[in-house]
Amino acid sequence: IYAVCFLLLVCGCHKENDTPVVLPARTLLVYLGGDNNLDAETYDKLVQIKNGWQDGTDGKIIVYQDTPFKDSPRLMEIDGKSEKGYITIHTYDQENSASPQVLKRVINDVTRLYPAKSYGLIVFSHGSGWLPPHTLVNGSRSIIIDNDNEMEITDFAMALPDHLFEFIIFEACNMAGIEVAYELRNKAAYIMASSAPVVSPGFTPIYAGSISCLLEENADLQNNFLQIFAKNYFHYWNLMEGDKRSATISIIKTAGLSNLANLIRQINTEASGSFLPVGNLQNYDGVLKAPFYFFDFAQYYQSLSDENTYNVLQECISQCVVYKRNTPFYATEEGTFPITAFSGMTTFIMQRELNDLNEEYTKLQWYKDINTH
Repeated sequence: IYAVCFLLLVCGCHKENDTPVVLPARTLLVYLGGDNNLDAETYDKLVQIKNGWQDGTDGKIIVYQDTPFKDSPRLMEIDGKSEKGYITIHTYDQENSASPQVLKRVINDVTRLYPAKSYGLIVFSHGSGWLPPHTLVNGSRSIIIDNDNEMEITDFAMALPDHLFEFIIFEACNMAGIEVAYELRNKAAYIMASSAPVVSPGFTPIYAGSISCLLEENADLQNNFLQIFAKNYFHYWNLMEGDKRSATISIIKTAGLSNLANLIRQINTEASGSFLPVGNLQNYDGVLKAPFYFFDFAQYYQSLSDENTYNVLQECISQCVVYKRNTPFYATEEGTFPITAFSGMTTFIMQRELNDLNEEYTKLQWYKDINTH
């Protein structure tokens, strides 16, 4: 009898200790860097994100919001059952949301408090691709802006753990650059971003109907929930009229970027190496006069390639840009600009008159990996 009781006791303990912890499919972090002139938009987005919550969803939506107002910075869990639609998890002292240390701490807080099988990240703020702080004077800045502070792409990448995120979505202008995607190639499997400036209010109109799909668990990401979200965004703006009909959106698969870099290095080796005229190339700067910083990736390298090489390049790009859509024009405060070439990614081109910026460009990993010297 004692032996049987002991066996039952052991088996009971073994079963209890081995009970697997069932993690939710995904935790989605929405990082709203609005301590700038986009402050009001962060509240609009929060409302629509709350409206998009569906009870029974296998995942969590966590929102970090920083504005100039006294109720922020704060970390919130979206919860449709609560009176406000969210639960405040933590309030922080006034801080610089454009600091990589702050971003890193927020990510650590979220992964510690809300472990999941996978993670996604949405970043909202001003954006200007890889460009160093204060390069642009038209209000579009770096990745995140907090008052006069800006976060650069290299700092942003360093704040992110390797291979944590299934996807990173930029709700910001001009973030679909090869330089951005390449810097983040070890940080996320997919990058969603816009080549052109993003017309305000960006994703706000589609959050209520679409954000829940970003919590779905599916291995074939580019053909499912990410594409659904991107399609809904494009469809909304493509149905607009006049200047409001403005959108570019791409999904970039980072696994193919190393092969692309190898091919571009070969093309650069065979090219002359001199400065080329850029006036006739498609740009996405949204300004009337030079300098221009964001050129269509495929169109530029087509100008450096023979027909056979360009065919290989197109195939290589198709392995990276798994989804892309564009309206006939894109709009900015300076007017509308036609889109005649759209490969889903942009690139910076060194120009004789941009000595300081050319020097900054050489510090990027993309530049280092596509040049042999």
